[in-house]
Formats: sequence, C-alpha cells, structure tokens
Amino acid sequence: MNQVQKEAYFERMKLAVSDTTGEKELSMLIRAHLEHIPFENLTVYDFHQVPDLAEEALFDKIIVQKRGGYCFELNSLFLALLRELGYDAYPIAVRIIWNRPALPPVAHMGVIVREAGKRYYCDVGYGGPGPKGLVHLREGVQEIYGDTFRVTTVDTDYRIERLHRGEWEGILQFEDHLFREVDFMPLNFTAATNPEGLFTRKRVLYIYTPDGSKSLLDMEFTRRENGEIKKTVYRNCEELKKGLLDEFGISI
Repeated sequence: MNQVQKEAYFERMKLAVSDTTGEKELSMLIRAHLEHIPFENLTVYDFHQVPDLAEEALFDKIIVQKRGGYCFELNSLFLALLRELGYDAYPIAVRIIWNRPALPPVAHMGVIVREAGKRYYCDVGYGGPGPKGLVHLREGVQEIYGDTFRVTTVDTDYRIERLHRGEWEGILQFEDHLFREVDFMPLNFTAATNPEGLFTRKRVLYIYTPDGSKSLLDMEFTRRENGEIKKTVYRNCEELKKGLLDEFGISI
C-alpha cells in the first residue's frame, strides 16, 4: 500500500490522515472502519463469485468502488494499512464459537497487533456479536463501546466471551500465532462456494453506527438505534438497490 492509497483509505473512513501509532489511534481506526465500511457478502451471494484477496483487487473493491466485504477481504486490507502505518501486525486464523455446541474448524480471519509491549486482537470483518473495538489480549473483563467482554485461555487458545443477559457466551477462539495470508485462500474458497454455508444461502450486510447498527438479511433491513429496533422488508430489486445505497453506501 502506497501513500496515495493510504490517504484514500483514511478518506473512506472519514478520518484525517495520520501516521501516529498507539492504542488510542488503533482503537479509533477500528471503530471508524466498522462505522464506514460495511460487512457484506454480495460478491458471493448475488454474483456467485469467489472474492479476490489480492491487495490491489481489495483496494479497488473496498476503497475505490466503496463496497465492503467479509472477513478475509476486510481484515486483509486493514492488515495492509496497519503495516503501512508501521504497526507490528500479523493475521491469525479464528474459530467462530458463537452458538456452536462443539468446537468448529477455523473459518475466520483476525489480526494481532503488538504495540508498546502489549498485544491486541483487531477485527473489522465480523458482522456478528463480536467486539466493536480493540480487544486487549489479557485475561479478564473489559468494556468495549458499551459491551462487556471477557478474555480467557483454554489450553493454548485465547477465548473471547461476551456478557449477554447476565450470561457469558463464547464468541471467538484462536491461537496467537501467524497464519500466512496464502493459507486463507482455501478458507476463502470454501466460504464462497460451500452450499451449506451462510454466505451462499443468505445475503448478509452489517454496519455499525454511533448509536447502534444497521443490518440486512436477504430482503429484511433492521435498524438498531438507542435500544430501539425497526424492521423493513424490501419488496423488489429496486427497493433493495435503493436500500443498499441509502443505508450502506453501496451502489450496484
């Protein structure tokens, strides 16, 4: 990623360009990313294509075309930005354990950043109930943008849990070691082609807002704002296209 691309990336996130690094700056980057670049699987669901994970292709799609992507796309490009900014960052393979009765295989990409003697989990590509900001990788409870999370260890894994209605529920689990970018290619292919997988069966979009979130599941749009939930069902393709543009900034 070059200087011009970095500036365009910051503009996409509605941030002033800065080369300052640190915990505060990293947290701000993650939050801005989540609020301005949507999680979406239109390439897979609507166009029946396997997303290209090459950096130039990701930059064109996410920054130039103002689209979004799913974990392998969003976190890959975000990793490139972090490295350009000078962060010590590397990708990891993650298990999504939310609502899973047994330990599932790795099927998600996250990013670890080592900064000032600390390690942080960063994730701008999870459209589910995961952390909406920076997670400090140390055992214990931490508040992240109004939600309560807990980091524990299970054997050699880190486990991230969320407090929901008084109960701890597992969200993510992973080992803290480098998983090379090339090794995400078969995981990406499987996610985009598995007929039993979520992304080939349902249209999924998600973006955070300062006061909640907006999501789309197939043709049902949901807005969560200050604890209130409002739903709208798009009746045809024209309403869907308008919703994608008005609510997610995506022009198809």
